[in-house]
Amino acid sequence: MKIKYKKICVVGLGYVGLPLLTLIQKKKFTVFGYDNDEKKISKLKKNISYISDVKNKELRKINKKNLFSKNRLKEITKVDYIIICLPTPLNLSGSPDLSFIRSFLDDTFKFFKKNQTIILESTVPPGATEKIFLKKLNTQFTVGKDIYLCFSPERINPGNSKYKLENITKVISGYSEKCLLSIKQLYEKIFKNVHVTQDIKTAELAKIYENTYRSVNISLANEMKIISEKLGINIHNVINASATKEFGFVPFYPGPGFGGHCIPVDPLFLKWAAKQLNVNTEFISLANTINYKVSKWILQKINKNFDLKSKILIIGISYKKNVNDIRLSPALIFLKYYIKNKYKVNYFDPYVSDVKIDRKKIYSLKNLNKKILKKYDKVLILSDHDCLDYSMIQKNSKIIYDTKGVYIKKINNNVIFC
Repeated sequence: MKIKYKKICVVGLGYVGLPLLTLIQKKKFTVFGYDNDEKKISKLKKNISYISDVKNKELRKINKKNLFSKNRLKEITKVDYIIICLPTPLNLSGSPDLSFIRSFLDDTFKFFKKNQTIILESTVPPGATEKIFLKKLNTQFTVGKDIYLCFSPERINPGNSKYKLENITKVISGYSEKCLLSIKQLYEKIFKNVHVTQDIKTAELAKIYENTYRSVNISLANEMKIISEKLGINIHNVINASATKEFGFVPFYPGPGFGGHCIPVDPLFLKWAAKQLNVNTEFISLANTINYKVSKWILQKINKNFDLKSKILIIGISYKKNVNDIRLSPALIFLKYYIKNKYKVNYFDPYVSDVKIDRKKIYSLKNLNKKILKKYDKVLILSDHDCLDYSMIQKNSKIIYDTKGVYIKKINNNVIFC
């Protein structure tokens, strides 16, 4: 079995799909891009990126005729690989919302053809890939014989230039040997290393376990932050000392909470899956509680130094440094609190021009300099973007909270160790 044609469609051009599309383009494949958001397609056709990890110039080489939305679903018939990177949030009941994947399948199934390979990259509970696709695909095809089903969890690391997408080992799986061979032949040409799992369920669970591992360890770091503060010790100094051990310790750092899609959400997929099997996930539940609790703890701690006359500046509103992603960002908890309680608050983030708080748009300051900083009584650094001039900020402001735990000054003889 050899790949004769290499036309690939990436479905869902968000934080996962768009970087993947640009990478495939660099590998000289014919690439199509689908998103049901017409505004995204319009921006991409104008070489305007809406994701901080993808630069405008990277979009220039993409064939704009191959970017399409719902009005051109028939384009699916032209491709050999369909790589699905659609969002899978939690619904209000706390269970995984797989409706975006199901809707795409319903809308496009009539355009599927023999010998296509469907690869799901969205995070899903174990067993979901087969549950969503198998029955429907087998009504027109025979999965593993004339159509191929695979799962490969995304491993995007936004804002981190050290680990580029193509250099991160890609976990791959297939419903059958032929399915696995199809994805392997393609992904070995796109990614530096691939790791084959025994089956699709293993790959699905591996993705969720990766982020549950991070959630649990971050919660330990956040709890240690609270204990260390009581002891009058900077937790960052403790972690740096522990990290000198050559084995048995991996450093995780505390912060103002946790955000993004992966760490706050993926462990709850595992919690939901375990619940279906009558298994109680105490560790996961506790980690989630601690990671949300720490935001409230920091707010209470720093608010002792605030009054309603205080002018507050939040630096960094995204959930992590060097990205424009604000999904579940803990910084929004802080901003929302100060707005709701009628404090004088602004924010500055070079990656995020505006955010919505209770349906109202709040805009970032356009720039940050000595003159602007001196207008504020208190400064909170919640996302430590590399592009910020920390020396200038430290010299010209009263920093009361710093996610790095480096630039804090004494406020009323109290230091917040972060």
